[in-house]
Amino acid sequence: MNILVSGATGFIGRRLSSRLRTLGHRVFGLSLKGPLDSARGFEDYYQQDLAKPFSLKTSFDFVIHLAAYNITNVGAKDTDLYTTVNVEGTKNLLQAVDTQKFIFLSTAKVYKNEGLPLTEESALSPQGAYEQSKLKAEEVCRAFLKKESLVILRSVNVMGWGQSPKAVLPVFFQKAKANQALDIIHFADTLMQFVYVEDLVDAIEALISHETLSGVFNIAHEEPVSLERLARAIITMSNSSSKLNISKSSSKVLFSPVVCDKAYKQLGWKAKTGLTQILTLYEKEYALHVCK
Repeated sequence: MNILVSGATGFIGRRLSSRLRTLGHRVFGLSLKGPLDSARGFEDYYQQDLAKPFSLKTSFDFVIHLAAYNITNVGAKDTDLYTTVNVEGTKNLLQAVDTQKFIFLSTAKVYKNEGLPLTEESALSPQGAYEQSKLKAEEVCRAFLKKESLVILRSVNVMGWGQSPKAVLPVFFQKAKANQALDIIHFADTLMQFVYVEDLVDAIEALISHETLSGVFNIAHEEPVSLERLARAIITMSNSSSKLNISKSSSKVLFSPVVCDKAYKQLGWKAKTGLTQILTLYEKEYALHVCK
């Protein structure tokens, strides 16, 4: 199949593109970054700013739209970029491509947080600029595509080696390795769900093999993890003397577990990599790339 991956040089895009090539697909890459070494192995590579209109001549069996302006809890944010990249960029991509199926990576943060289990039918009420832009991008996809041509993945936080150095996993690891204090800015018992990057890639692979399926699918490992447990596990694994600085002013956040029964029933997919294994895999990669 001809498959276009937007955000092909990103954290998820690199893993996905490699997997798809291994499976024998003709993979085309699109990214804001220049091709250079990152473009090796692609059938073709397009360096493109999604904020600007463009067109592509090749027809695709699948377009997998991963490119986005991502939210983090560290550093300054440009809220205008959420609209420019995530909403207008999605519109520009849809106008540029000819495809049989479009897979859009959204976020589980589009749901209303009421402390109740979240299925694909749950109420939507995104709170921040990032999640609001993702829901607007979903609406753009629906306006451009027939129902049977669209898949929306609502994923929880994706973890693994190679993600942004501002994400919680690399931040905690770097500080633990340096024996620096780990700061928990939320209530220590705040529960979160994660999904390992290769499990997400498994889900996309399953969707490609079930090419007639469409609709919304939640993507998550269903085991909840507290921030304190995550931090302490990383400190222990790193043999670190780091201390935990836990905010005393934060209020407890409701936890709404993301349920993935639909993905299991229709795709046979279930996230299989739990927190301990994620941290073990990350530690191995850290040793290979940082401690060599």
